[in-house]
Amino acid sequence: MPDESKKILNKSPEKISSMFDEIAPKYDFLNHFFTLNIDKIWRSRIRENLELFDFKKLIILDLAAGTGDLTKELMKLNPDMIYACDISDNMLEILSKKIKSSKVRTVNSSAEELPFTDKAFDVVTVGFGVRNFYNLETSLKEIYRVLDNGGLLVVLDFFKSNTFKAKIFNLYSGKIIPAVGNFLSNSKSKAYSYLNESIENFLTVEEFISITKKLGFHHIKTENNLFEVVNTIYLKK
Repeated sequence: MPDESKKILNKSPEKISSMFDEIAPKYDFLNHFFTLNIDKIWRSRIRENLELFDFKKLIILDLAAGTGDLTKELMKLNPDMIYACDISDNMLEILSKKIKSSKVRTVNSSAEELPFTDKAFDVVTVGFGVRNFYNLETSLKEIYRVLDNGGLLVVLDFFKSNTFKAKIFNLYSGKIIPAVGNFLSNSKSKAYSYLNESIENFLTVEEFISITKKLGFHHIKTENNLFEVVNTIYLKK
């Protein structure tokens, strides 16, 4: 049965790209401001965990790369190449200024139809992007296609949770973040209201993992970063 409490959000590529184009100049500042810089620790933990794997080669797809904070952290792994993929030109422009390396290539593409060959990547990362995918299952199938056998998918995002701590966080994300974020970013599209709604209308960790298992992924582990709302999920093809 579908969850009728969930609001239908407009997640079309046109809507998402224009929204993130609009808030790109303030995006990094507001991310760090709202999380008190803890988001940097979440990304560094991904890099630390990936260091534990013995990759013979390391070609990474950083999907929904945004302004490149996770891409920058992944560069510390000394990969052969990172493809930073996003649908916002303004976000990718900031990424290119932030990371000047011949090992990073930017690609404007949605997750539903990736312009890469089968089994092209050893690791795919998605930092705060899966809940914006227009079609989640189609996107996950595409990620599975471009991952090499034994490759890893790492997802960092906000997930729906009904714990007491999560409800306290939801008051913060539902009231303070939209008001302050829309004001400081001067967002005419009310982007930070959408970002909160996208959390409220997303899946629980268990629901998300269930979908990935149906598509052939194997769940390795989940790290609870904050109040069971912010989680990092490690999956293997």
